Amino acid sequence: MEFDLIALIKSKTTIDSSVQVGIGDDAAVINNSQNTQLVVSTDTLVEGVHFDQRATARQIGHKSLAVNLSDLAAMAAQPKWVTLNISLPTIDMEWIELFITGFLQLADKHQVNLVGGDTTTGPLSITVTVFGEVEKNQYLLRSGAKRNDLIAVTGEIGSAAYALKHPNTALDIFLHVPEPQLKISQQIKTFAHSCIDISDGLMADLGHICSQSKLSAKISLQQIPVNPLIKNHDPLWSELVLAGGDDYQLCFTFSADDLDKLPAGCTVIGQMGCGLGVKVFSNNQQMDFKQKGFVHFNNIN
Repeated sequence: MEFDLIALIKSKTTIDSSVQVGIGDDAAVINNSQNTQLVVSTDTLVEGVHFDQRATARQIGHKSLAVNLSDLAAMAAQPKWVTLNISLPTIDMEWIELFITGFLQLADKHQVNLVGGDTTTGPLSITVTVFGEVEKNQYLLRSGAKRNDLIAVTGEIGSAAYALKHPNTALDIFLHVPEPQLKISQQIKTFAHSCIDISDGLMADLGHICSQSKLSAKISLQQIPVNPLIKNHDPLWSELVLAGGDDYQLCFTFSADDLDKLPAGCTVIGQMGCGLGVKVFSNNQQMDFKQKGFVHFNNIN
């Protein structure tokens, strides 16, 4: 339903020549000058959907910016500016101070300027819009994958989903304080063909690369980097790895000829091919896996 909603909005929208890439990718790309392009992404985090009472105000502040910076990392853009809109049921100055501390610490780390926003009363909801720059036509898209490309991911997959299911472990930090992979995105932008951040689950997000590149993906469960805690303590660990969300790692494709350029912290997990969809193999046997990942409005018929 979520993607039907986005498709409907896109079908009603017209854009002019200033917009290079509009609705449908991780961020928009706007022609800013002869040498650079503006990259814009926005996300809304709602209490009870994206975070709950286990998360501290400081963690919520960090995560609300991190998820947007992750979108820019997927596009190989450098973040520059950000706006913050927040709806609050009551004014709690102690909560606000901790929230903005977490938000601004991450902003300062990546030299991002908070330039405005809005505050209003209502249920706790946070909307962040981040603006970045990329050199002319040097952005990465979901639609750029090529046949026989290798598929790689950054970091470990499934840690945030495990932390959501099993709170109060060493993996909690991956759920509440994700780190956008901006450094690696700059390292891969010269040779990667496509990229997406893993927010809704590996299968779902790799599926977007497949559908927009009109290709299929074949990945190996054993090749996916997973924290040992997950494998050792959850018999359904493969579901967390394949369909769990909130990792905010990158999934990207590139030519096997560029394997020697793969940065540290990245792992090859499969290859692109003809056809459509994501196929997962475990010990050379294809898995029958129906759960794809998180979908907004999944409860609406």
